[in-house]
Amino acid sequence: MGNLTNEENWAARERLRMIEVLLWWRGWVRRGDLLDCFGISAAQASGDIQRFLELNRNGVIYHPNRKRYEASESFTCRLHRPSLAEAVTLLFGQNPGSAGLAVRSELAPGQSGDMVDIVSMPQRVSNDRAVRVLVMALLRKEAVEARYVSVNSSSRKTRTLMPRALGYDGSRWHARCWDADQQEWRDYVLGRMEECKWSRKDVDEPPADEDWNTFVVLKLKPNASLSKEAKAAIKMDYGMTSDTMEIRVRKAMVKYLRQNLGLPWDNNAKEPWAPYFQVVSEKKEA
Repeated sequence: MGNLTNEENWAARERLRMIEVLLWWRGWVRRGDLLDCFGISAAQASGDIQRFLELNRNGVIYHPNRKRYEASESFTCRLHRPSLAEAVTLLFGQNPGSAGLAVRSELAPGQSGDMVDIVSMPQRVSNDRAVRVLVMALLRKEAVEARYVSVNSSSRKTRTLMPRALGYDGSRWHARCWDADQQEWRDYVLGRMEECKWSRKDVDEPPADEDWNTFVVLKLKPNASLSKEAKAAIKMDYGMTSDTMEIRVRKAMVKYLRQNLGLPWDNNAKEPWAPYFQVVSEKKEA
């Protein structure tokens, strides 16, 4: 009874999920894969595979001559949504941002390194102590004095801020703050905060942040200047099932979405390049 697999147990679910991941991406799985990844007994690994076969009876075939279980043409995933990043980590020993376990490879030594490569982007850093105070201030709804280095104004000065939210734009974190000196809501890049300490000033409660609390829906379509084939490629790339797609985003973060998609901030602005998409409409959520 000790080797029975109960998928309600977290560790057992992870092992069953691993079986499915390997069957989906590599096409086969052996008992040894579970031994290598989880350090369990051979009896437990056999029990895991048998339990998985009960969950996916028609999708897996055992090949005695190869001594492994292989996915059939009808194999479907029931326990996870396939992730290429996870597969690359697991099968090629590369990590494109997704943690995972490594399995024994049948590739020649060094061969996997020639199959996958990842562009190493410069990583944004931040002052851990400064960000720690800011996060605590956000949770406590208190004010801080932050010495902030601005790129736009080329200034370095201390600001009285009341952080009320955090936002990630796809490459960096921002603090959504009420600037008590400027009397307006602004975004502050966490990596540009040199220092952050508790404020001793009496700061009035800020007004509601309408741009943060308001959601808008952007309707996008492939750029009209692109060829028919290019439009079809973009629709396939983004999984579009119609000629347009809608993205719901906070009004305060629309500029970051536009930036990431290469869209002009103004619908009437002309860009020297042809971005993949153009904005059909931008409307406040009903």
